[in-house]
Amino acid sequence: MNKLKLIRFIVFVLTFLLIFGTLTILGLLYQKTHNKAPENAPLISLKQPLGSYVKEFRSDGEKLYILTVGGGQEDRIVIYDVQNNQILSTIKMN
Repeated sequence: MNKLKLIRFIVFVLTFLLIFGTLTILGLLYQKTHNKAPENAPLISLKQPLGSYVKEFRSDGEKLYILTVGGGQEDRIVIYDVQNNQILSTIKMN
């Protein structure tokens, strides 16, 4: 009787592992085929001095507002036009 319970438990665990593994593989294949990044994404340059880094950024759809700090300059907000791929303005903060 105990051997039958042990065999039943082993079959249950192996079935669970088989189903879980199959679903994991299918999920990974789905993600790999459906989450493609744009192939020709343009490289952009914010033309900031060496040592600058982006602390925060926000978007309103057409424009990116990028808070840039460091680089031996005051903190500044770079306004970048996403559609035309160009910097519109730089606002220096005191």
